Amino acid sequence: MGRSFLGWLDSHFHFSFAEYYNPENINFGVLRVVNDDMVQPGTGFDAHPHRDMEILSYVIDGELTHADNMGNKHALTRGQVQYMSAGAGVLHSEHNLGEKMLRFLQIWILPDARRHKPNYGDFPFKIEDRENKWLPMATSIDNTASDAPIRVHQDINAYATILTNKEAIEFPVAKGR
Repeated sequence: MGRSFLGWLDSHFHFSFAEYYNPENINFGVLRVVNDDMVQPGTGFDAHPHRDMEILSYVIDGELTHADNMGNKHALTRGQVQYMSAGAGVLHSEHNLGEKMLRFLQIWILPDARRHKPNYGDFPFKIEDRENKWLPMATSIDNTASDAPIRVHQDINAYATILTNKEAIEFPVAKGR
């Protein structure tokens, strides 16, 4: 894994990202980025552009405030997820306006096509809905068999769980996945 420490931001990169470059570790299929970011209070990522990427941000702890040029502004807390389809282009910011450290996972998925219409959404998943079970969070726009509320432009399924009291659960992987 790669790492970047900028004082206000401590990031761990699961794939090549920013100054961490490993040509053997660019992506895993359509999964392009999984960054574990810790952002100091009163700081964050000022307005910057993205395009042609499906982006999920999963708040582990603290408060993440998103704003974009589509008129969206919202703060998310522990266990909540935001979704942004950058498509043809989005300008957005992400800040920790809270009083404690923000930790979140930023997950980028390569889209099934370029230049989709940009889109944003966020979901206040309840922590208890994932305790010792799999909570479906995101899936393909075309997946009619899933009740995951986040829909992305790619054939994926994203789940979360929190295991308590040394619990263990299995995840059945369908043939061909």
